[in-house]
Amino acid sequence: MEKINVALVGHTSVGKTQFLDTALYVMGVVDTIGKVDEGKSLSDFDEEEIKRKISIHSTVFNTEWDGKLLNMVDTPGSSDFIGEVASSFYGVDSVIMLIDSVNGVEIETRKIFSRAKNMELPIIIFINKMDKERADYKAVLENVKVNLNANIVPLQIPVGKESSFSGVVDLLRMKSYLTDESGKGAKEQDVPEELKSEAEEYRLALIEAAAESTDELTEKYLEGESLTYEEIEQGLKKRIADREVVPVLFGSSLMCKGIKEAIDFIIKVAPRSNFKEKIKALDIRDLSKEVEILKSIDSDFTGIVFKTLIDQFTGKITFLRVLSGVLKSEEDVYNRTKDRKERLSKPSRPFGKNQLPLKRDSEEGDIIVFTKLPYAETGDTLTALNKEVILPELSLPQPVHSVAIRAKNKKEEDKLSSLLGKAAEEDISFNVVFNGETKQTVISGMGELQIGIILSQIKEKNGIELETSTPLVAYRETISAPAKADYKHKKQTGGHGQYGQVFLEIEPLSRGEGFEFVDKIVGGVIPKGYIPGVEKGVKEAMEEGVVAGYPVVDVKVSLVFGSFHDVDSSELAFKIAGRQAFKLAMEQGKPTLLEPIMDLNVYVEEKYTGDIMSDLNGKRGKVLGMDNIGGGTQLIRAKVPQAELLKYSIELRSITSGTGSFEMDFSHYEPISGKIAEDVVKGIQSRKEALEKEK
Repeated sequence: MEKINVALVGHTSVGKTQFLDTALYVMGVVDTIGKVDEGKSLSDFDEEEIKRKISIHSTVFNTEWDGKLLNMVDTPGSSDFIGEVASSFYGVDSVIMLIDSVNGVEIETRKIFSRAKNMELPIIIFINKMDKERADYKAVLENVKVNLNANIVPLQIPVGKESSFSGVVDLLRMKSYLTDESGKGAKEQDVPEELKSEAEEYRLALIEAAAESTDELTEKYLEGESLTYEEIEQGLKKRIADREVVPVLFGSSLMCKGIKEAIDFIIKVAPRSNFKEKIKALDIRDLSKEVEILKSIDSDFTGIVFKTLIDQFTGKITFLRVLSGVLKSEEDVYNRTKDRKERLSKPSRPFGKNQLPLKRDSEEGDIIVFTKLPYAETGDTLTALNKEVILPELSLPQPVHSVAIRAKNKKEEDKLSSLLGKAAEEDISFNVVFNGETKQTVISGMGELQIGIILSQIKEKNGIELETSTPLVAYRETISAPAKADYKHKKQTGGHGQYGQVFLEIEPLSRGEGFEFVDKIVGGVIPKGYIPGVEKGVKEAMEEGVVAGYPVVDVKVSLVFGSFHDVDSSELAFKIAGRQAFKLAMEQGKPTLLEPIMDLNVYVEEKYTGDIMSDLNGKRGKVLGMDNIGGGTQLIRAKVPQAELLKYSIELRSITSGTGSFEMDFSHYEPISGKIAEDVVKGIQSRKEALEKEK
């Protein structure tokens, strides 16, 4: 059976979940249409999703239609849950992008479209809410064409406008389909007279697009011969799979109009699971070596875990995409990512919050579910025992919002740590890190909403009282001038004493060069066996600088002279001497603080650019440039101190009324001085005093 795996994506509130609920109804899988607004959607079943009326998790539905197996993955639209979208892309072969008929392309639409293109996923566009006031199909087509820079090819045009929208004209068949009273079907009729001219014009563009799929069809078309329906369909199928065209459909998921026609089209021309005959992987014995996996049931088994769900009753639920081969129930496989065997229990078919029986072996193209796999996590590669390959790491967005957290009751810290770990296992865009420098547990994610929901669930379901705060910045220290110092470690006790003397010269390195240790000892004044101890001592001293106790970076240390004792010297003695000599030299080298600088990309509507640039200047940022990326959206590129961006997700939302988004990544460290440095040092001293009081 042919398998079709698609992800439903788009900006928040474009109707993805309603599309899925309505599609399940028109396919006869359910008897009534689930309604998101009424909290009765099959896809949004989580308590938080019902309460907030938004999707938080991706949800997979396995169905059959017209003799094909169809897996539809409903994904969230909010930027806070983009991790769910990104990981879902590893389980599907194409994307159905929903776009609002009036709002057109929005910021998240563009970002998701770009991610799909980068992953070489074919894209089909469904213009939703055609019954909406001010819906204009020509205007939205132009909006999509310009803002996504896509080679769009309408396969339909709508019949009626706004509240009078009643169905679509199929440009392949040149018939109109007006939804009947049941909503499950549509009456086939002739094209309305007033739409014939427009329909012919769009049909001509459609045929031209199909004809360019092969030399044979191009030649036939240019010679004036008519292409058959089958030739047009096959031509479109090839060009969609090759990502050369983006087909466009129309409808209203809430009014159940155009949905059956959209599903019919997806079944006919959306790429099959094996449309890419091969995928790239890495040889587990040599990760620099690329190998190819044949996407066929005749190959050895390879699969990827693209989603993990933690259910309070069932436990861990693992979603696996079978990329090649056949997988039998209760079979041993190898988890190449974890480097250990996994015993797969009986697989199931995913259907929202339920798992349905699978009465056959799993094979290439299937999306299957396992419960209680002990080791597998999202992103892991599973293979047959004899297949020594691993898939590249998932490409995921970097977290943009962080919070420091601890339990009010110290006795609950271990329990909190375990719960945060489970949340991170379920949502791969949510990270938990203990920062040894700042002594804080820091959680990071894609936005305030995502983190707020996770913490709310931990508190409500487990009764743990939490304290949150703004994370401390991990500063660094360095020197700005050369310096030298010597230190003699001499200690006499009963028996052997301790003796070691070192002379060090230190000098600053360029930003990012780290640490360099140079042995300049000549004449054996320090035996070679003790020199590694000196370097160890220097590295220990660098873990805590002299300005505010932060690690030291970008320093060259030269060991130039010293002395030893035949009996009392040891590597430990020279380690202590090296540590103390470095501290003394550091104090003479004009020590300074360094702060992390971030690369920041801000996506905002044009009307907010002045406010954003003014705000970035106030944050000591350096604006590098601004790019018009279409649709009234601007990309502002800047370098900004991390200390100024700790609450930027909240601030940007306030400035742009929730429409702006951003991405950031570490760039480099830069020196700070004056009042800013003084405030950092005072803050460190205050925190140390507070910790002492707690003890």
